[in-house]
Order: sequence, then structure tokens, then C-alpha cells
Amino acid sequence: MTPAKPAVNRAKAYLKVRHKTVRDMLKELKLDGMLLTHPPDLEWLSNFTGDDSIGFITEKDFHLITDFRYKQQAELEAGWLKLAIRDGKMVDTLSKTLNETKATRIGFEANFTTFGQITALDHALKEHAKSNGGGEPELVPLENVMSNLRKVKDDHEVDLVRKAVQIAEEAFEAIKDEIKAGQTEGYLAGLLIMELRSRGASDASFPPIVAAGTNSSLPHYRPGETLVARDQPLLFDWGAQYKGYCSDLTRTYVIGRASAKIKQIYKVVYEAQQEAIKFLRPGVTTLQADRVARDVIEKAGFGEFFGHGLGHGIGLDIHELPTMRKSGGEEELRPGMIVTVEPGIYLPGE
Repeated sequence: MTPAKPAVNRAKAYLKVRHKTVRDMLKELKLDGMLLTHPPDLEWLSNFTGDDSIGFITEKDFHLITDFRYKQQAELEAGWLKLAIRDGKMVDTLSKTLNETKATRIGFEANFTTFGQITALDHALKEHAKSNGGGEPELVPLENVMSNLRKVKDDHEVDLVRKAVQIAEEAFEAIKDEIKAGQTEGYLAGLLIMELRSRGASDASFPPIVAAGTNSSLPHYRPGETLVARDQPLLFDWGAQYKGYCSDLTRTYVIGRASAKIKQIYKVVYEAQQEAIKFLRPGVTTLQADRVARDVIEKAGFGEFFGHGLGHGIGLDIHELPTMRKSGGEEELRPGMIVTVEPGIYLPGE
């Protein structure tokens, strides 16, 4: 069989812009290179979508260390990378590559790199330095540097997220009229995934939450064998993954008649969401946005049941920066950021 021709023979224009952004960051932090151990970071910079691989970007070069399983995939998706195929431990091939670049200050994302990985790499680099008579490279722990670069999306990313949203909405519309009392949560979750895939999604962006009745009070519930019942809330929390990019949607559904209390809570949550959406614009802060929605819910008497944050960034990861919540870091929203707006009221046991 003739192998497919590489889809990417050189870095696309939007990738080159990202490379420059990262290299400017390297200069600012006085680093010779940056290790990429978090798959979404590597995909963002290279289009490579394989697992068990590590990238290393320097001022001039971009290296990918992977294994035989991903050799052809790497050539197809990112044929312009300097490719190293390991035939043993990742750390051995990685340390050899790093030594060949003569990098002395190497950054890594501490929140996406295990202690074991860094300890093994540090040991291997020291062994190489001893045998070659050179200096020992310094491994510099960093936090959220790549996540902060990724939180402002370019037009290409915005289009992909929009498509992921469209697919998720269409999938829900397709199953909405098929929902019946007596079906299990698990069955509906599976039906939703099938509709997502049939519309071009590579997968759900996270395991769909389908929560019937009192299960809807559990924000991160896992669907099971509970049966859908008439006149009871049925919560859907789902999203599509399209070309790596995620969407995240929530809907509350009732078969039959919703009680007065369900209608009241729905109205309050909807008002909180709409007020927050109207408020969002460049220059407002994440804390201010959360406060707008929280005020609506608190005035209605449900403040203690809105325990999570208003929303979060979304992109190659389902949860990205910035986060909009009542505590923690506060930052200004900027053009190009994509955030979810998902206030909620969760009454225990209801």
C-alpha cells in the first residue's frame, strides 16, 4: 500500500505565529528551550496529535521525540519537525536530543510534568554531561506559561470551537424528541455520543453527563442505570471535540410538566447567565463577571447553592484559562478569549 503523502510539509502560517510567541517568551525568561509534555500544548504548536511524545522548541529548531507507533503520524501531521524515534526509554532519547542542542536553561511546565519524569531527565542530563565533559543543563520549572499563551485564540481556533459548538447543538436536537420516560441515563449518553460522531466530531469533549431526577444535583455526575421519569428534571452536560477543539454545553429538560420550583430555578439561572453574557467584554475582570451572575442568584435566595465558578476558558482542553470564579486569581478578559458561561443552582437531593 502506498503511504499517504504528508498533509503538513511545513508549518502553516498560524503555527509560525505561535512559534514566534513561544520564542519571544523564551527570550523574556532567558531560556534556551521549552519542553512540551502536555499533549494539547504540543498539538497547539505543531498539529501533532499523538500520545506518549515530548516536544522541545528552541530559538531555531523544533524537536519531537516519539516512538515507532507515531512515526508515520508525525510525518503526516508535522513533517517539518526534527523527529527522533526512541527505541528504549523516553528519557534516554530526550536527554540525547537536549544535549545535542547545547541548551543550558530548559523550561518545563511543572503542572504537566511528573516528579519522576524530571528526576529521571535530570539524572540522564548529568550523566551525559559527565561523559561529554560539558556543563550540566538547568531544568527550570514554570507554571501555566503555555496555558497563558493559549488562552487567547486566533481566528482559526475560534472557527474550530464554533464548529464544535454547532455539532454539539445539532446532536442534542437530534435526540431531544427521542427522549422517553423509562430510558436509562447511560442509554441517552451513548445516543448523544453516537450523534456527535455522526456529525463529524472525533469524540465527545468529555464523558457526557446525563443526570435524571435527584441525580441532577450532582454537578459532575456519571450517568448510570437510573431511569428517566416524567415531571422530573433531566440534566445534560456535554460537548463535542472537533479537530482537537472542545465545546461545553448544558441543558435542563423535563418530560411532562415542570414543577413551579423547577421553573423558578430555571428562570433564575437563565437570568444570571444572560446578565453575565451581556456584561462580558474586553477589559472586565473574571471576578466582576462572576459577581454579576452571583448577584442574580443570591438575590433570588439561592446563593449557597451556586458553589462553583461562572465559567472557564475552552479550547484544546475542556477546562482552560481564564477561570471566572468568586475566589482565586483575577484577570482582565481580552479579545480572542473563549469562555463558558454556566451558572447553576444545585439543591442537594432535589
